[in-house]
Amino acid sequence: MIIYKKYYIELKNRFILLSFTWVFGLFICYLYKDALLFLLISSSKHFTSAQETSYFIFTNVSEIFYVYLELIFFIANQMVILMLSYHVLLFLASGLYEVEFRKLKSALKFFVISWVCSILLLYKFVIPYTWEFFLSFQQTENTSQTVNFFFEAKIAEYLEYFIDLYYLCLLNCQLLALIILILTTLSKTNTKIKSFRKLFYFVFVIFSTLTTPPDIVSQGVLSLILIGIYELLIFLKFLKTNKVAS
Repeated sequence: MIIYKKYYIELKNRFILLSFTWVFGLFICYLYKDALLFLLISSSKHFTSAQETSYFIFTNVSEIFYVYLELIFFIANQMVILMLSYHVLLFLASGLYEVEFRKLKSALKFFVISWVCSILLLYKFVIPYTWEFFLSFQQTENTSQTVNFFFEAKIAEYLEYFIDLYYLCLLNCQLLALIILILTTLSKTNTKIKSFRKLFYFVFVIFSTLTTPPDIVSQGVLSLILIGIYELLIFLKFLKTNKVAS
């Protein structure tokens, strides 16, 4: 009972720390809500172009307030997820061997790096190019176009669009990180790696379809990049195996 009580107290203390992290995260994000919203908007070339006037529309008097709330809750939740991963690692540390702890710590660092890469990928490439693709249908100066379209961005819908793409990019990058970890921890022979090749190819195509604009060129390019990384990892694993064998 004393051991269980010790674990209970530790879990309670970590839960309190996570609660304070979440509350203070909400408070800080609310103080800088305008700057955060500007960073979110500036990821789109459409709203940073000198030829365009940056504005959004809203159709409800309380819509802007709820957009700010959704934004600060979204960012605070990401902070808490990151801190939760760190506390889980510390909680499990006492029950792991030193080798297991080092491996788990390295895996956590690798996933955090992948998380940061997914944010950079979203901000620098996915949002600008997907936004440009969807706005390409608004070609009012095209004389051959029989129907003209005019786009007015609604702030709530843009935030939802950003969050959806964020989770897709995050899932895609975490999948790639998981594949790299699997390939590095498999047996020294390449038999097991090659046996999963078709499955990985299928997963790459599915995620490329979900995370790119609905055109075959973007899907094909991303699929080829992921397949190329996968084959490169297999080749490096093969070289490492031969070096150890020799």
